[in-house]
Amino acid sequence: MVSIDRAAVTFDLWNTLIFEFDNKLNSRKRRELRTEYALDALRGLGESLEWVKFHETFGDLADEITAGHDGGTDAHFHKWVELGLSLIDPDLPHRLGGSGITHVGDAIDKAFLDCPPLLLEGSLEILNQVHSRGLMIGLITNTGMTSSGAFTAWFAELGLLPVFDHMVFSNDLAIAKPNHLIFDVTLEALGVIPRRVIHVGDNIHTDVAGAAAAGITTVWVSGSAQTDLTFAVKPDFTLQTILELLPIVDRWLESLDR
Repeated sequence: MVSIDRAAVTFDLWNTLIFEFDNKLNSRKRRELRTEYALDALRGLGESLEWVKFHETFGDLADEITAGHDGGTDAHFHKWVELGLSLIDPDLPHRLGGSGITHVGDAIDKAFLDCPPLLLEGSLEILNQVHSRGLMIGLITNTGMTSSGAFTAWFAELGLLPVFDHMVFSNDLAIAKPNHLIFDVTLEALGVIPRRVIHVGDNIHTDVAGAAAAGITTVWVSGSAQTDLTFAVKPDFTLQTILELLPIVDRWLESLDR
């Protein structure tokens, strides 16, 4: 049930709470492990594929997924796995069947879990402080070639899972930010109305413009970007990292009570 009194903070994930490190060397290593683990899984299913062909195909597909997010589109995780395999061999998904595709997807997820990104130090404490203010916390993330199950397992390892009252992953819903529907679904699950939500994210288009279009107050995590640029949609608040978030949340809460 939606409450007019309940309030919430929703967060983006990548480059807001979690980051690659070593100048994206970690991301490159993860992609290599993804290829290695997936090919091992395929060999166990009686299929032998070329390393370079698989690596390039799934690398290009991951980039295509990210580009599609700008238009608010996505697909279910195993549909992406199936598509990638079909681009290598159109008959391969048929030979593998649903269980084989799932097995390859599990191998791809293992690469993420064995070579994860970095949770921003101090961010868990910030999230707990947000909760201590009586606010609900949601996660709205555009996901790439990683399932929501892998993220959930990793969050549990970090002690992050209990912080979120609701989590939405674009490759579960087959829609992505900035599509307002992904915000609408999250707010409905949290039981809050848009004007009592503040969304925090790093992407001006998918996070700021997307949340603003849904009637949500916005916080842009600018990182090292210039903050005096002209945007079609301006954020309500700007900070460099979420470690600076609490004073903004407090100011926003005060404005709700007026």
